[in-house]
Amino acid sequence: MVKDVDKTFTRYVITHRGKPQAVMMAVDEYEGWLETLEIFRSESWTRALSRARREERAGRRLSYEAVVGPTASVRASREKTAARR
Repeated sequence: MVKDVDKTFTRYVITHRGKPQAVMMAVDEYEGWLETLEIFRSESWTRALSRARREERAGRRLSYEAVVGPTASVRASREKTAARR
């Protein structure tokens, strides 16, 4: 089980009398969870999340494309169209 957890990031829930009591997971995954929790607890992340929620309620949002740029399929379509011209 330990090799499986380490190599495939499989998780095992350990129960006692049918109730979940513990989880076995890879150390790398566990450390990643701890790092994520630290980020979520940080003051700067909390402020940024609060600001984003206020902006969402006010109707101010950005499209996916505005944040990350055109998706690969949109880019390919534009390139094809440009090539035909």
